[in-house]
Amino acid sequence: MPITAPAITSAILVANPSLAGPAWIQTATAIGIAVQTWAVTPANVVLVGSVSGAVGGGVVTGKFLMSPAPLPVSAAVAGAGLVGVQSSQVALAVGGGVGSSINASANYLGASVGAVGVDFSKVVFANPATLIALLVSNFSAQSIVGPAAAQLAVGLGNGIAAMVATGGGTGVAAGAAGPSPGTGVTRSSLF
Repeated sequence: MPITAPAITSAILVANPSLAGPAWIQTATAIGIAVQTWAVTPANVVLVGSVSGAVGGGVVTGKFLMSPAPLPVSAAVAGAGLVGVQSSQVALAVGGGVGSSINASANYLGASVGAVGVDFSKVVFANPATLIALLVSNFSAQSIVGPAAAQLAVGLGNGIAAMVATGGGTGVAAGAAGPSPGTGVTRSSLF
């Protein structure tokens, strides 16, 4: 199952049912769209892994998981200058919702060089700058504008990227195999 904006939005809304109203639904929708677009763009989230098995090369696929703890989002939102009670509730809902949604649906796909077999991959790069830009753009599309919207985008972008950076996964590299044991490297992105 691929990462989808509606699933992320729904998970954010479920993460804290006490947050309600049209503005919150618009905010969660904007976040869901931005995170989905960001996560599946190969340059934004990069995984590198180690594969062992038989000498060869091919395609690697695997299941992606990250720490579901929303603490990086709370800390980043506070670091962006949003420290009220509502800000904390929003940060926890977004962190919890994004974490649970991505853990439920995210996989990775890439190339294996040097070997085919069992793969262990880890996120080596999660770009917060592109996520912040996507959040600002999607907030604007939902008529959420102003200095607080920009601060929220910075906090959420940095926090979500930090959460994703904790991730990794296990998978299988499949392809043409040679006659001897081998180890290799993989480079993947989320889908």
